Amino acid sequence: MVYLFIFCLELTLLFFLSRTLIESLASLVMNLTHRHQFTVNFLAILFLPGTIIHELSHLLVAGVMLVPVGELEVLPEVQGKQVKLGSVQIGQTDPFRRTIIGVAPVLVGLGIIFYALYFVKDSLFPATSWWQAILALYIIFQISNTMFSSKKDLEGTVVLVTTIIILIFILLLALYLTGNLSYLDFWGKINFDGLVELLQQSDRLLLFPLIIDVAVVGILKLILKRA
Repeated sequence: MVYLFIFCLELTLLFFLSRTLIESLASLVMNLTHRHQFTVNFLAILFLPGTIIHELSHLLVAGVMLVPVGELEVLPEVQGKQVKLGSVQIGQTDPFRRTIIGVAPVLVGLGIIFYALYFVKDSLFPATSWWQAILALYIIFQISNTMFSSKKDLEGTVVLVTTIIILIFILLLALYLTGNLSYLDFWGKINFDGLVELLQQSDRLLLFPLIIDVAVVGILKLILKRA
C-alpha cells in the first residue's frame, strides 16, 4: 500500500508540475512577444509530438472500444492563464469505457516514459551515443507534460472510481454485519510480490520526470520574476 500511495502521489505531483510548466512557459513567451498567435504556434511546435500521442491514445482506445469519435485537434489554445494543448471529440458512452478512454494517454505515456528511462540508463555507458540519451530525455519531457487528461476527460473516471469505492464499502459492511468476513481470507493467500516489485520500480523511475519538471519550472519562474 505504501508503494501504491507513493506512486499516486508522484503522479499527482507530476500532473500539477506539468500544468505549471506549460502555463509558465506560455506566460513567458507572451511576456516576451506580446503576441497570442506566436505563443500558440510556439507551444504547438514544442509539444506537438506529445500532443499527437496523447490524442491518438484517446482516439485508438475509443475505436477499439467501439465508441464514436469526432474531430481531432492538436493545436493548443491559450485560455487566460491555462493552456489546452489539444482535444478529440468522444461520443457518449458508459462510465467504464469513458474512464478507460480518459486515462489511456496516462497509461500509454507511462509505458513510453519507463521504456525511455531504461534506454537512458543503458545510454549512459560509453558504448552508446550521447545524443541518444538526450533524445530519450526529450521524449520523457514531452510525454510527462502532455500525457495527463483534461478535467472533461476525467469526468467518467471520477464517477466510476467513486462508484467502485461505494460498492466495496457496502460489500465489506454487509460481510461484517452478517459475520461472513471469513470470505475475505483468500486475500491473504494471494502473492503480491510481483506487483510490489513493479510499484517499487515505477516509484523510482517517476522521480526522473519529476526532477526534470521541477528544474524547468524553477528556471521559468526565475526568468518570469526578472522579465
